[in-house]
Amino acid sequence: MITVILKGSDMNVMIDTEVWSFSLKAPMKEKFDSEEEFKKVLEVHAKAATTVKNTLLNDTVYMSLHQVSELYHVLSFRGSRLSPQAVRNYVQNIMDSDEIVKVEVTKKDLIEAMQLSDQSEIHIWDFLCFVPVKKYIDVVYTADKHFKHDVFKKFNIKIINPLDFWTQI
Repeated sequence: MITVILKGSDMNVMIDTEVWSFSLKAPMKEKFDSEEEFKKVLEVHAKAATTVKNTLLNDTVYMSLHQVSELYHVLSFRGSRLSPQAVRNYVQNIMDSDEIVKVEVTKKDLIEAMQLSDQSEIHIWDFLCFVPVKKYIDVVYTADKHFKHDVFKKFNIKIINPLDFWTQI
């Protein structure tokens, strides 16, 4: 059963893991070859942080439990790593929050995710984030190029890139 806290919002949203990650990992100037490159990534960080903050305040956010674990992994082990304690606390806050709707991955979701992965040749991880929440959401905020694939169009869910560039993992 899924319990939703109504916020007076008309949008039900999935925030893709990369947007969460960009919002939480501030770029470190010393890791960049140029000031210009650093400023570009700093702008992406700011856009992502604003998107996450505004969405959490104004909309209903849905996350599959797979996505919660994916966020833990991305924050802890990929790229600039956040401290294990900070990541555990952040993920625990998500798990404890009544304002973020967590959706379990069912056997049916897993089968559909595998089928969509086979059909599109996109790794299964994006589908394990998306499939369990797709019947609840109106929009996905993402910078992941995979979400531009035709396989996502049949769900009639708006794909919005708040970061103004596309990435592919």
